[in-house]
Amino acid sequence: MLSTNDVNILGNLLNTTFGKSGGGTSTVTGTLQGDVLSLKFSTMVYFACERSMRDQVNLVAEESIARLKNKLSNLKKDFRDITDNTLKINELSSRDDLELVQATSNSPRKIACYRRFVDVQVDV
Repeated sequence: MLSTNDVNILGNLLNTTFGKSGGGTSTVTGTLQGDVLSLKFSTMVYFACERSMRDQVNLVAEESIARLKNKLSNLKKDFRDITDNTLKINELSSRDDLELVQATSNSPRKIACYRRFVDVQVDV
């Protein structure tokens, strides 16, 4: 069970506002509801042609999984450094989504927003 202090520490570690670790072409954000931490990876993907879409989506999917694992690893490490307690994480779900933002029949170039959502249960 997470204490109020644990929730505050997790909130501070996940906060990416005011010049902290947010920004760039891709982002990882998190929200905590009870003991379920929801992480979201999002990035824009530019497809040169339809033939390259599947390969590019696979590459972005692999990147999203790696970035989210890295985020969870850093979260556990930073939480341990601050509290001397181990944060236990149990993955509940992982899903991705590709939303086409811009496409025309005159140009083979397409722009999409790729998102991956991971829900994990956290405990101390």
